Amino acid sequence: MDIGAPTGLPVPIIFLKNPSNGHAEEDAYTKHFGTIDQAPKTSYKPLYVPVLEHTFDLNELRKVLSPHQFFWSWEGRAQVKLFGAIIFTSQRAVEAFAKASDLNISKWERQGLEQNASKLEVPFYAVGPATAQSLEKVRKEFYPRCWIRGGEDAGTGEKLADLIIAEYEEVCEKRKGNAIYSDRSLLFLTGAKHRDIIPVKIGAAPWQEKVHVEEMIVYSTKESMSFASEIASTLESTADAAVRWIVVFSPTAGEGLLRALGWLRSGSNVVHSADHPCWVKRTTFVASIGPTTRDYMKTTFGFDVDVCAEKPSPEGVKEGVEYFMRSKGLVP
Repeated sequence: MDIGAPTGLPVPIIFLKNPSNGHAEEDAYTKHFGTIDQAPKTSYKPLYVPVLEHTFDLNELRKVLSPHQFFWSWEGRAQVKLFGAIIFTSQRAVEAFAKASDLNISKWERQGLEQNASKLEVPFYAVGPATAQSLEKVRKEFYPRCWIRGGEDAGTGEKLADLIIAEYEEVCEKRKGNAIYSDRSLLFLTGAKHRDIIPVKIGAAPWQEKVHVEEMIVYSTKESMSFASEIASTLESTADAAVRWIVVFSPTAGEGLLRALGWLRSGSNVVHSADHPCWVKRTTFVASIGPTTRDYMKTTFGFDVDVCAEKPSPEGVKEGVEYFMRSKGLVP
C-alpha cells in the first residue's frame, strides 16, 4: 500500500466514540492530542463520531445505594452488610454509578435528610486510565473515603483481576471484625454484553475464604442510528487532508467504518485486495485502542490496522500514531 505525502497542517484524528460527558473539550483524548510535541512538531484536529447509544438501568443499583448503604446516618438503623469493593471496566459503568448516586442524593435531600456518604470505605477497581479518571470525579463528589486501584496499571480485565487477587485478601484482613464489611463479595457494574474473565478468574483463585463476584447490569448498548451518516459526513469534511487518522475503540464500528471508506468489496465484508486503487497513496490510517479490536478487524474483514495502542489510553494511542508517522516519513 502506497503512503501519501507528509504535511505541516493539523492532522484530523477521528475518535469513534462519545466524548466524555458529552463535551469534546473535556475529553482526555482532546486534551492529550491538543498539545504539540517538540519532536515531531505535529498538531492534531480531534473530532468525535459516536458509535454506540447507551440505555441505563439504574433501579437495582439505586437500591444498593439506598440510604442505609449510602450511610446517610447509622443511628437507629439495622446493620447493613455491604459489598467489599466495586469493579468498573468502562466509563459507561462509571456514568451509571454517578447517575444513581446523584438521583439518590436528590431524593433524600428533598426529604430534608442530611447527606453523610463520607463513611463509605471500599476500594473501587477500574480498568484503564480513562475509566479511573472518570471514576475519580465521582469518588471526590460522593465517596471521599473510598480509593481507586488499577487504572493505568490495569489496562485489561485480566490484569485487573490479577491485581484484585493479589491484594484483596489484605483489604479484607484489615477490616476484619467490622460487621458492616463482613461480606467479601465484589460488586461488578457492567453492560449487558461483557466478557466474563473477571468473575471467572476471581472465582477460581485460591482464596482463604470464598470471594464472590456479583454482576449487576447497569446499561445496555446498541449501534447508533446516526453512525453511518455521521461518519460519512466527517470523512467528507476531512477528505482534503494530506493525512488523517481514525481511532477505533470497539469492534462495533468496524464494518460501518470500512464501508464508509470504500475499503470493503461490494456485497462482501472483506477488504479489497492489495492491488485495488483504494490503497494507492493512502492518506487515511486506522488505529485500534487495543488487541481485541485489532484482532476483530483482521479476522472479520481481513483488515490490518496501522497501529494498535500498547496501552488503552490517550498516551498509548498517540505514541503509536506518532511512531508510525515518523517511520513512514509523514511528519515534517
